[in-house]
Amino acid sequence: MKGSGLQRFIVKIEGPNLQDIEEVELLQLPVEGEPIETRYGTCLIVATESLDDDSPFAGQITCRLP
Repeated sequence: MKGSGLQRFIVKIEGPNLQDIEEVELLQLPVEGEPIETRYGTCLIVATESLDDDSPFAGQITCRLP
């Protein structure tokens, strides 16, 4: 159930000559401008999107490497 406990999110990581996807578990969808830790280090969130209830993920996060 979305909205309670940890939720799964898709994280799209973008950088120079890099595009990757990973999954994270968070309590809620973060907002644009916040930092997020990825396997490549700290990235800046540039977009977020909630996904439909029938999706296995609560939302999608797009971030960029500094």
